[in-house]
Amino acid sequence: MLGAEGVYDLPKVDQDRIGIFINQAYRECYAPVDNKRAMWAQQEFKLSFDDSNHYAELPPEVVSVDKIPVLEGEGPLSPMKGPEDEIRARSIFSSDFRAPSGRGLNFPNYTENEPEVGRPVWYYLDSRAKDGDTKVIPRMFLYPYPDKEYTVTVYANVVPKPLDDDLDEPRLPSDLVWDILFPIAQGKIVTDPRYNGANKEFLLRNAEEAKKRLRNYISPQKHKGSLRLTKRVGY
Repeated sequence: MLGAEGVYDLPKVDQDRIGIFINQAYRECYAPVDNKRAMWAQQEFKLSFDDSNHYAELPPEVVSVDKIPVLEGEGPLSPMKGPEDEIRARSIFSSDFRAPSGRGLNFPNYTENEPEVGRPVWYYLDSRAKDGDTKVIPRMFLYPYPDKEYTVTVYANVVPKPLDDDLDEPRLPSDLVWDILFPIAQGKIVTDPRYNGANKEFLLRNAEEAKKRLRNYISPQKHKGSLRLTKRVGY
């Protein structure tokens, strides 16, 4: 592989490249290209909000929110598209729709109002750089602004932290490290132009089979078909 018997026989720069390929395969086990994530890619978070803050930060490994966030003790939240929807919700029209003089365009005039305060009904997400642009932090916003302390339960899709050390263990169930992660990583390594092995086709085929096996873990409960109820003869 790359002209060496083992990874430690390679120069440091090539060892680092092997590590990059392995971490790419590891992330693919959580966020496949077809976006059909396995159940282990979801993690539960509980976020606290109060009357002094209408948003909360999520960990940087969160890439999106899955399912419907729930305001504990109250019920599910409805999605907003983004901060633009909040601006609309807290705006009041100051006049009817009318064409500005000489322009022929119909635009409403509106005035931004104070935000509503009460039981939150909507939520939206954004992400912003933090700590000197070293991290991108996802955030969840609530509207109306909370009138007291609330807790929101969120199921989010996450990507794993990189495997930086030889003793780091992938967070995957059962023996999937060897059945899925390892073949996918091999498939990525053989794309390196300096790979000189004669088994490229075999390893690439194994990688594709591993990706197919990965799709089988989208749901831990397999459904073999629905039960059909029929009337008994004579009814």
